[in-house]
Amino acid sequence: MDLFHSRGFAQTSFADLVDRLGVNRQSLYDTYGDKQTLFHAALRRYMQRAGDQVERVLQSPGPIRDVLREVFEFLIRGACDGDATGCFMVNSMVELAPHDAETRALAQAYARRIEGAFTARLGLAQRAGEISRRKDPVLLGQFFFQTVLGIGVAARAFGGRTRIQQATELALKALD
Repeated sequence: MDLFHSRGFAQTSFADLVDRLGVNRQSLYDTYGDKQTLFHAALRRYMQRAGDQVERVLQSPGPIRDVLREVFEFLIRGACDGDATGCFMVNSMVELAPHDAETRALAQAYARRIEGAFTARLGLAQRAGEISRRKDPVLLGQFFFQTVLGIGVAARAFGGRTRIQQATELALKALD
């Protein structure tokens, strides 16, 4: 997963995978069949881990702005700090989803999951009176997921957290 995450699908060779995993080529072929199947398995694992982490933060108590700010900060740390290489899902969406149906389907499933988590938390905040009843939690959930995608792309393309943090603060104004 880490190798695909850092290099992408096209730049990761089967030889790279054999070297990194310390297994022989035939074992990988016997288990996964081909590089693309292994890639999709790695992407599914990442989706599960990342989705669980985002949902955990979204389910934490506190004012909605603080919770969303923590989600964004969590994602910014993962995308910008250390040797971060952006979000594996976002990188995969950009690299493969336009021409690979399975990657596109995984991206759509991930979008539904994360948008749903945002929508659920925003709905709770709305019922608690933190967000106006005139706001649509579904549209806000979609908007905040698009913000998440933007964090991933900006981190990969430009690095640096200050501009990304400024953009997320601006995104939080959608709650006004």
